[in-house]
Amino acid sequence: MKEMIKKYKGTLICSVLVMLAGILVGFTMAQSIWINVFFVVTDCILVTIIFYDNRNRQQSSKVIGMVIWMIPVTALIYNGMARLISMDADSENLFMAVIYFGTGLLFMIIGNYLPKVKQNNTIGIRVVWTLQDEENWSATHRFSGKLWVASGVLCMLCGLFGESIAALVLYIVSIMAAAIVSILYSYLFYKKKMAAGEKLKIQYNKKTIVIYVIVSVFVVIFTIWTLFWGGIDISFHDNDFTVEAQGWSDYTVDYEQIDSISYKENLFQNGNDRRTNGMGNLKYGMGNFRNDIYGDYIRYTHASCHSYVVMDIGGKILVVNGADESETKKIYDTLREKCQMN
Repeated sequence: MKEMIKKYKGTLICSVLVMLAGILVGFTMAQSIWINVFFVVTDCILVTIIFYDNRNRQQSSKVIGMVIWMIPVTALIYNGMARLISMDADSENLFMAVIYFGTGLLFMIIGNYLPKVKQNNTIGIRVVWTLQDEENWSATHRFSGKLWVASGVLCMLCGLFGESIAALVLYIVSIMAAAIVSILYSYLFYKKKMAAGEKLKIQYNKKTIVIYVIVSVFVVIFTIWTLFWGGIDISFHDNDFTVEAQGWSDYTVDYEQIDSISYKENLFQNGNDRRTNGMGNLKYGMGNFRNDIYGDYIRYTHASCHSYVVMDIGGKILVVNGADESETKKIYDTLREKCQMN
């Protein structure tokens, strides 16, 4: 591992600086904190695993370099776009375009390098059939290289239809297909060799299986946690109120800026509502949204409640509610009282 660190010392330092630049760009935005923590932790783990694998000492320096730079560059682009959007809410279309085209470019680069990746335990299509058969490894990575390039092209094409739900679905499917079909090809190649009479005994490493199970369980738990994580609390002051959000940036409004307040029920039932830049899960919706009723608007709402307080703030629409109808009604009454006093 020390040898690898020494060999790629310059690349590591430069990539860390790029990562820090991205983090500094998004440092003041609450919504970027956790994603940046994810970037840093993932990058550290990825580099450690790659450098720890002795088989990567003979790996192509271009392949290692690509892996080292992948997350820092992604972090820089993400934070840059997030900063632009925080300054101008109309930039979310640009953000989605960068996501589509950026992912497409990344997949095309990875696809180009996959056939050049030598057999190892950390980089590439690492399944039991490729790890224990060099011919399977080579065939799978040649096939996967073409597949990932095709997936990248599809992702870029999706960028031409950024506001289409169909484009988003195709984008997700193309990414998943690149991974799943690659693994399936490796398995079919193994079965083909077995059918041809070649004796290829696959030895399943129990330790590796346990690690994969632990990682899978962690991913499932983390995914479930993200579906329910968050929090919204509104605190009222003499001259303004603040929507304190866990999982997104807080939002403060001066009472004098409020042009109108209304109480609505079942507001988003048939409004073709979608999130453009924000956080949403099974419990909360926060950030910038768009629908047929208000166009672009800001929202901090609980999914458990279907009554809402709608405010017009200098032409901008803000929608909030409580965890239930009574709490939402209380928010509405308090806001009306505060606005009358100011």
